[in-house]
Amino acid sequence: MDYRIAKRSSISFGSYQRPMEQFQNAGGSGIYQRQIPMLYNPRTNMEPQGPNTCTFDHSSPQFALDWSVGDKVAVGSYKEDSFNKVVILEAGSELLQWESTLQAHVIYPVSRIQWMPMSSEKLATCSDSLRIWSLGDQLKEQVNLSLVKYGKGVGDVANGHTLGKLPPVTSFDWNSIDTNIILSSSIDTTCTVWDLQASNYVKTQLIAHDSEVFDAKFLTQSSNLFASCGGDGSVRVFDLRCLAHSTIIYEPQSQIQTHTPSQIQLSAQGHDDGHARKNNQNAAETSLAVSSLESQALLRLEPSPFDPNILATIQQDSNVVIILDMRYPGSPILTLNGHYCALNQLRWHPSKPNVLATCGDDCQILYWDLLDSLNGGTISSGIPQQRWTSTNTVHFLETPQMSYTAQNEVNNMVWRPKGDWIGYVAGKQFRNIRI
Repeated sequence: MDYRIAKRSSISFGSYQRPMEQFQNAGGSGIYQRQIPMLYNPRTNMEPQGPNTCTFDHSSPQFALDWSVGDKVAVGSYKEDSFNKVVILEAGSELLQWESTLQAHVIYPVSRIQWMPMSSEKLATCSDSLRIWSLGDQLKEQVNLSLVKYGKGVGDVANGHTLGKLPPVTSFDWNSIDTNIILSSSIDTTCTVWDLQASNYVKTQLIAHDSEVFDAKFLTQSSNLFASCGGDGSVRVFDLRCLAHSTIIYEPQSQIQTHTPSQIQLSAQGHDDGHARKNNQNAAETSLAVSSLESQALLRLEPSPFDPNILATIQQDSNVVIILDMRYPGSPILTLNGHYCALNQLRWHPSKPNVLATCGDDCQILYWDLLDSLNGGTISSGIPQQRWTSTNTVHFLETPQMSYTAQNEVNNMVWRPKGDWIGYVAGKQFRNIRI
């Protein structure tokens, strides 16, 4: 999981002048222009309605994050050692002061945390294993699904026999329709569907991609349809009722032709300089091809909670959000180009259709209202050609409706289930901001 390493440190753009830390309009009349050093300029402040931010400081960098229906927040640390934590935060009714109520030690950094749908008493985490936790007087590991799957026991963990032996779980999704079903993805190219009522918890496992699977999510209001994305740069949709086939709805548009090692062998001693230059060129092309394939990896996938046809995804080290429509596979229907640096997370609003929030290494959280773009003539007309402009390029947006500037890289973010607050982690801080 090397793609995460470069994103966890907190970097302050020292020469940048940051405005007051609250959401601001990025729209307005006239031509929208970006000016340095301000990230978004001009824009007007939103009228604050009482206190609009609250901060909780941790002792180590944070990454994993989720917010429950009972206003409990779970966060996971990201340290490159064996002293990581899962911490439960609780706040009062006004969400203006947080305190740590429960915590548990874990060895590896947690890549994802999710509360059980409509619950504040059970959650799941993934890292080296997929674990279910229960809340009581303490935060207790209820079951390690990966250990059961591979026939390992608690004794193997205590003796260190499983450390580094199980394929890491990159992400998972707890089904909102049937809470006994969990979908997970792994670097071993597979997706696993877990049934918490089954004897060994495994319902089915399938090879989903040609390389690592970095994310997998159920489509909205479905316990059978799910989508996945991975290192091969594709988004694929599966149906648990028929796993013999899958549908590729997106894959990289351009592939650089690669050469085998035999094609780029250095010329033997005595060959002329022309042959050497040709072989060096072939080697450079191969290196470029490998770099291109790595950069096409898709790291995050977010199906719309309101439209089962719409998904959003991001590429590794990319500042562009890719919006896909399963009715028109093959290319994006829309791209969002508002960030300056690599994106780390994207989340659809839980109650407002076609509203998306994104965050990244540019210390920004951007609020995108895509109602007109996704419900307008681009899609509803049913004419695929209207996905492109007159210059045959995909439609894109550069200006969000609102933006928020943090003091550090925003590693992760989540909506409060009611949709009136956003929580995010940047550096060692968790902070919630009122929308």
